[in-house]
Amino acid sequence: MTVATPRPADATTPADTVTLADTVTLADTVTPRDAMTPGDTMTQTLLPVPSISAFDAECSAQLTEVTKDFGRGVRALDEVTLRFQRGTITALLGLSGSGKSTLLRHLNGLHTPSAGTVEVMGQSLTDLNETQLRQLRRRIGMIFQTFGLVGPMSVLENVCTGRLGSLRGPRMGLFMYPRAVRREALDHLDRVGLLERAHQRADTLSGGQQQRVAIARALMQNPSILLADEPVASLDPVSTAQVMGLLTDIARERDLTVITSLHQVELAVEFADRVVGLRAGAVVFDRDSAEMTADEAAEIYTAAGIAASAKNAATPPATVQVNTATPAALGASSELALPGTARS
Repeated sequence: MTVATPRPADATTPADTVTLADTVTLADTVTPRDAMTPGDTMTQTLLPVPSISAFDAECSAQLTEVTKDFGRGVRALDEVTLRFQRGTITALLGLSGSGKSTLLRHLNGLHTPSAGTVEVMGQSLTDLNETQLRQLRRRIGMIFQTFGLVGPMSVLENVCTGRLGSLRGPRMGLFMYPRAVRREALDHLDRVGLLERAHQRADTLSGGQQQRVAIARALMQNPSILLADEPVASLDPVSTAQVMGLLTDIARERDLTVITSLHQVELAVEFADRVVGLRAGAVVFDRDSAEMTADEAAEIYTAAGIAASAKNAATPPATVQVNTATPAALGASSELALPGTARS
């Protein structure tokens, strides 16, 4: 018995052939015993990881005059123009609400700009249909502040989920992933220093270890771009240094374009090639980290605080209207009561 799962029509041409690299044998997957006989063999086709289309080899992503307006006076991005060079690490600094996360979400198509264009790997995201956008996202890894792991699942299975976008059909457990995928996941766990934790529950790991698992999961996508949304915000200083060092090393090894939002200016200057400061959705500085100090980078926070203080000082304080009439003249309805208390 031979079972083959064809690739989608849009992923192959009539001249395409399935090679050994595209398939795995019975040894590479686990099949229920009652579904197989001793002489049976089974092959399973893995969907190919999409190739990068032709684009400027020096540019991985670009935003041109991008504005994001959520309505009701909330403008998250204000005419942002940035170009991200291939193989570089960019740190985004700014107060909460300055637009860092919104910018990252534009780069993987989770947000659509109100104005302007977003190009990733040579493709304008607004020109892509849903299928094309999903294919492009397979090459964009994402690391979250809260890790995004499934706690009861093993570390190894969590890492394997990074390949779900390139596999057909549901996966109800670790052994429903082809052996080739499990081997690759083990390799990535070894790279992040957690090979011995492969079969441990993810929710029993420390925060720093869980973030390293999240990095290994992102690497399963074989990404060209890695987005990290405050990846060390919830970690202690030792784990923070380990995670940032690991991200830097992997980026250099794989020629990855890394774009990360941070609050720690010292980390931005130490680990990034470039530091971009955002305030109220606008870019206020864009400099090479080698040409600036942590104190200079910290101005994105101190200057914003000074500006906010000046604005508050320029705004007249709210006045309280006090009625001087006597209680008798006001009547019983004028009695005051604190919230949640009864009137006397």
